[in-house]
Amino acid sequence: MICITGIDFTGQPLLFAHLQNRGRELLSSATGRLMRQYRFPFILVVTCDRAEVISMESAGCEILERALSLNPAAVSRYRYSLCGDDAVRHILLLSAGVISPLFGEDTIQGQLALAGDVARLSGTSCPQLNKLVNLAVSFSKRIHSGIRVRVFDRSIADELARRLADLRRILVTGSGEGARVVISSLLRDGHEVHVALRDEAKTFLAPAGTLPVSYERKMEEAAWADAIVSVSSGLYHTFSLEECLSIAPKPMYDLASPADLPDSPNVIRKDSLGVDEPEKERVAAYIRAEAEKVLAEYRDWLERSGARLADEGRSDELSYEVMRRLSATLSRLRLNGETEQRLRASILDSVKKAYMTKSYSWRSGSGPSGDTT
Repeated sequence: MICITGIDFTGQPLLFAHLQNRGRELLSSATGRLMRQYRFPFILVVTCDRAEVISMESAGCEILERALSLNPAAVSRYRYSLCGDDAVRHILLLSAGVISPLFGEDTIQGQLALAGDVARLSGTSCPQLNKLVNLAVSFSKRIHSGIRVRVFDRSIADELARRLADLRRILVTGSGEGARVVISSLLRDGHEVHVALRDEAKTFLAPAGTLPVSYERKMEEAAWADAIVSVSSGLYHTFSLEECLSIAPKPMYDLASPADLPDSPNVIRKDSLGVDEPEKERVAAYIRAEAEKVLAEYRDWLERSGARLADEGRSDELSYEVMRRLSATLSRLRLNGETEQRLRASILDSVKKAYMTKSYSWRSGSGPSGDTT
């Protein structure tokens, strides 16, 4: 049975900051530590907002957290676990960006592919997990190439413009689609809009009729503005709690996903606007329906591949045990990354082929004792 043990970063991003943007380096080192504890196939996935072990048995939360250099007591509230169809469905929706805080995010498909590659070279994966990851990556690519997933409902922007009707000067942070939709509604209603950009190279993304400014000027711009609207897609707060309190009682609207502004009396969340998001709901419903088709495809593949998977599973178990025993030795060799990856791949491939060859020979009747090679 497929199981997922995970931790969600979005509740406290700074607690997990050391895990961000480390890619293969983090996956390889943490996978090595997990191999010393897990005796079953697994794939470690780390995205911008979560870390998960996808495995063939239930995996302990604390083992994952310690492998990622996290204090289990500090992160226990951010744990979650899933099994069976719920776990498979979760991976499919995660890959397509449906359950990402940044709805429609398309970078997770690459992070899943990297996780599968690291697990394969480490010897920790198995055919069932490889198939699931490959299906999820293909599913995400098909969805993102077929429809526009990153949507921001104009209903939110229109409600915001209604609430700000009596205010003139508005500071907006962000440069994505949501920010552009919000700015369009504000300009339509005659507001003066300044746009704070984290990356000054993205000045060209500021819509015509606005004034782009750098994040370094955000407090000066906040003093100028009658209201501040965050539609940033970053994981870190644009304004600190102290800055929000100093801006009060000016309203600060947080329309970002994940939330961009800390809790402050003058911060108003998107959920409190009481507005439906029909476009987002339509896209999510379509993706969920397509995910059910892939889930059924995965179930069917498991049923049809039973005998072959049994042999491949045993070969994977053997190669995993060999790689686990060799892991410390390989590390001591201090090979460069590419050379070590080639050596790992060669060892794994050799062990698997040797087992499958012997297995076929035994089934054909020669048996271990009848082998003369």
